[in-house]
Amino acid sequence: MNPLYYENVFPEQLANDLEKELLDTPWTWGYYSLKTMMQKSTPHWSIIFAGPESKKQELYDCENELNDVTSSIWSILKSKYFQDDVLVRCYANGITPGLDQKIHTDDNYPGSKTCIVYVNSEWIADWGGETIIWDRDNRIITNSYLPKFNSITIIEGSCWHGVRPVSTNYCTSLRMTLMFKTRPKTALG
Repeated sequence: MNPLYYENVFPEQLANDLEKELLDTPWTWGYYSLKTMMQKSTPHWSIIFAGPESKKQELYDCENELNDVTSSIWSILKSKYFQDDVLVRCYANGITPGLDQKIHTDDNYPGSKTCIVYVNSEWIADWGGETIIWDRDNRIITNSYLPKFNSITIIEGSCWHGVRPVSTNYCTSLRMTLMFKTRPKTALG
């Protein structure tokens, strides 16, 4: 599956509500996207909305744990892009200026997917913070997506990707994304 990118995915009011939700909710420092010894990522800010907090816990359908805003976002995504999938995790990532992130994969289970929702209503290209898609075999960046408001990127869970650093010279904002991690319905038995 090639990365999929869509703009203006949600009604404008819902996209604004999501940004407000993330700005008003307390963030926790020290979350790792990846916790294996071989690929330990850099800690960053996060808000856990649904799913197991420990990656060692068994995955389950966590859709009912979402709050009003994230549930509305998921409902739209599920009806358009994830009819055959189950939500197993939902959380927000926050990257402050100067932070970078290792290139990593999210889930090597066949058919798993990650949906990245870009939340910031204002983002300038000079601020950096692009999501990059990495072709590990050919050692090239194949795709790069600025965090454009009300847009999404959908990738396979096994897709190598990362976030380029947010500029310390130009940006004073928190780069915010909302992540939806899925597996095929058949994966959970």
